[in-house]
Amino acid sequence: MHLPKISLAILAATLTLSAGPSTTPPPLDGPPGLVLIKGGRTKVGSEAKAVLKMFEEAPQLMKNDAGFLAEVPEHNVDVDDFYLMVTELTNEQYEAYVNATGARPPHSWGADAIATARDAYLKEQGELRKKAIDEGRKPDPRVPFDEPDWWAKNWKDSEWEVTEELKKVPVVFVDYQDANGYAQWAGLRLPDENEFERAVRGKTDRLFAWDEPWETGKFAATSEIRGRSEIYSVGSFEAGATKAGIHDLAGNVWEWTSSKFMPYPTWKHKKYDIGKGRSKKTIDAIPSWSPDRRVVKGGSQQNSRFYSRCTTRGGFDRFQKASALGFRCAASIKPGLDFARTRLEEIPREVRPQTDDGPVVFDTRQVIAKDRWHWTDGAAKTPGYAVITGYDYILFTPSEEIPTSGLADIRKGTQTDDLFFIGFLSTNQDLVEPELPAGTYLIALRGMGPIPEREVAAEEEDPAAEGQEEPAPVDDITGEKLLVDEHLEFNVEVDNFILIDMTGTPVAAFPPGRIDYVNPTPSSLAVVDKTIQIPAPGEEGKKKPKMIDLTQQWLDLDLFIKGKSRKGVKLLFSVRFAEGLLDGDWR
Repeated sequence: MHLPKISLAILAATLTLSAGPSTTPPPLDGPPGLVLIKGGRTKVGSEAKAVLKMFEEAPQLMKNDAGFLAEVPEHNVDVDDFYLMVTELTNEQYEAYVNATGARPPHSWGADAIATARDAYLKEQGELRKKAIDEGRKPDPRVPFDEPDWWAKNWKDSEWEVTEELKKVPVVFVDYQDANGYAQWAGLRLPDENEFERAVRGKTDRLFAWDEPWETGKFAATSEIRGRSEIYSVGSFEAGATKAGIHDLAGNVWEWTSSKFMPYPTWKHKKYDIGKGRSKKTIDAIPSWSPDRRVVKGGSQQNSRFYSRCTTRGGFDRFQKASALGFRCAASIKPGLDFARTRLEEIPREVRPQTDDGPVVFDTRQVIAKDRWHWTDGAAKTPGYAVITGYDYILFTPSEEIPTSGLADIRKGTQTDDLFFIGFLSTNQDLVEPELPAGTYLIALRGMGPIPEREVAAEEEDPAAEGQEEPAPVDDITGEKLLVDEHLEFNVEVDNFILIDMTGTPVAAFPPGRIDYVNPTPSSLAVVDKTIQIPAPGEEGKKKPKMIDLTQQWLDLDLFIKGKSRKGVKLLFSVRFAEGLLDGDWR
């Protein structure tokens, strides 16, 4: 029988990411400030003839011919149901994130500090130039004051403010990392470009969220509106909203997506002819594809309406910031799915488990989770708008399969010091039992059985030999060197869960509440009250103390992990958090 060879030392390995399908005021069905978008078969992109027709209508667009040809060809994509923010993310929404995390504010918030620094810089430069001229020297070339660079170096010691006028305006000067940082903090993610087009198009092939002919100033903020350079407050163009209540998917500011700027699966390089006779022009353009770039969608008030079509794909560097570049967030329908995928990607390579049969695969599609948001209404009065102020989550992601045909296999594995990885637990809440800080923990199962004896190599027989250093402590089970000078103690006469942190260190062990090998059954989690007996006040230390009942709140994870056959291991994994933490509006 071939069993996995994984010890508590956790050898470096690779891990396969399992792909899979994938709020509104109370009752909490989804994230606050987001609405449900029904998925389905969706047209994405444009046919080449449509792009060429656009060039004929507006020849100036051919200056960016490669960029527009990036949206070719039109193709169909299956998009899952998802949640999407009703507006582009505003400055007041981003401010909640900055205040909570200490993240760097956009430099537009530090306008007064930057203006003061600019004046001081220009004064200094003027004095240096005057001194050079007075001394008969040629002044150094003028170097413009770099606002973003100054802010990047000085923001921690500078004052900043989100004025009342800015609160309802989309946040800008945020790069891809900034947008992702906010999304993670808020319990959300960035949408991909297919979801963006689904939100606009639904089941149709339209280019905008409305069906009427374009009318400047009615539907969207684009450059056709003359005499204004400032970004509009979110929701300023009600006529341009989708039926689901999503605003500003066209114009105002470009929006980051999570999609890499790469060709569509059936894209081919082709030459195209425009016009006839002497006016005929040949287009031979290739977009600047790069997996390091990200697709931005929607256009902005600095661009014409042609850029605001839902099919337009801008390819922006991930560190790019601009005065008309912002974002909005999305979320998958299944609680915990987005965070399961993110936490899985964050597990360090050196602690990712692998068996003799290959890497352990964690199935994010089967995640079970509880989560909740903290939020306020905010300044914008757009229906559904909300300012998220915090996010709590607890999730368990199971292994796709545990390589066993029964409990006997698991317990026999003890003879060769095997661990069976059943999944990983991740939470941003501290645990009380076992006593562990918030974080992500691999969870393995060790069958009951004695610790196997380890052969001692000849060179290890006399660690106290003269001139030889005292050896590092070793793991009682595997004989491997411990990462910390501690031993993990547990009862070898029962089965045990072993929890391993992201340094590869075993940090906790406790027996399952239940273990069996059964037919498939859905995994679930539930908050339960458990009563234990403790000595009454003043009775501690007595031989036969009086006992009283103490009720505690626990989270029971009733887990099923598929085995080699149709059956699998059924386990009860119980953890405890601070009393009352699990009360309230959790999904």
